[in-house]
Amino acid sequence: MIRLLKIPKEENPSSMTELLTEEFLNVDQQLLEIAKSSMDVSGSTALVAVLKNGILTVANVGDSRGVMCDKDGNTLPLTVDHKPQQLKERSRIKQAGGYITFNGVWRVVGVLATSRALGDYPLKERKYLIAEPDIYIFDLNVIQPKFIILATDGLWDCFSNEEAVNYIQERLSEPHYGAKSLVLQAYYRGSLDNITVMVVNFHDASVSFYQSNQDESAKENLQKTL
Repeated sequence: MIRLLKIPKEENPSSMTELLTEEFLNVDQQLLEIAKSSMDVSGSTALVAVLKNGILTVANVGDSRGVMCDKDGNTLPLTVDHKPQQLKERSRIKQAGGYITFNGVWRVVGVLATSRALGDYPLKERKYLIAEPDIYIFDLNVIQPKFIILATDGLWDCFSNEEAVNYIQERLSEPHYGAKSLVLQAYYRGSLDNITVMVVNFHDASVSFYQSNQDESAKENLQKTL
């Protein structure tokens, strides 16, 4: 399923928040309709980052995770995992008539280890699971990050946020800015889940990425970088 995201012209961050929330719910509804017709009970997490005029908006459903390395090398979380044991998530599941269990991992009604997802229609029908994203907004003109990492939980099962950031800082000169090396290292550490990693390197085009009033030469440099 491929969808084009029409970015609003307004500078109001709430416009982007509303757009991303609407798109997540629309995609989820389409997935549920397809899944019901084919009895497909699978689902997926979703992690989206949109950069416009130096403002980074991140939308998250599930336990994929984003982290940022700021200009001083510090690690900043971009998202919070949706886990059943979180107080807010646990209360919502209980109000819907569900429960959570623990068998080494906390799960929604003993089934799913994340409390929000796209798809998974049997749990959606009972309202135990939702697809509404949490939205986070960051001003990169202030933070001026070196890079961000967006990855599935197959990475985070084996790496802390700080470990992943430190690992990439030493490998930004590699192809894919070290993302491939990070995937392989998670595999070598014994990750049993699927592992997808994306690294966005802001250092190569720092001025162009952060400032909305670039001159023509800065725009040309950004296009060459991309």
